[in-house]
Amino acid sequence: MRLYLLCCVLLLSACGPDPLVVMAPPLQVPADLLRGCAGWTGPVPRNEGQWADAAWAEMRGRYCANGRIETIAEILNPSGPR
Repeated sequence: MRLYLLCCVLLLSACGPDPLVVMAPPLQVPADLLRGCAGWTGPVPRNEGQWADAAWAEMRGRYCANGRIETIAEILNPSGPR
């Protein structure tokens, strides 16, 4: 009879609410990192000097964008790349 009572108690202990699942809040990415980086915004280049200025501006814009992407990746994946 004791074994029967013990089995009933064990079965009843399995009946109950599901365990609480703790979820981390979503990570916040600053709004300034979500804006685009400006490249060349001037008129169409006509000579070599303007072409050099345009290329330099585009390079700075791409470095800016890549830096922002790396920063966002560090925020969203703090453990590092997989």
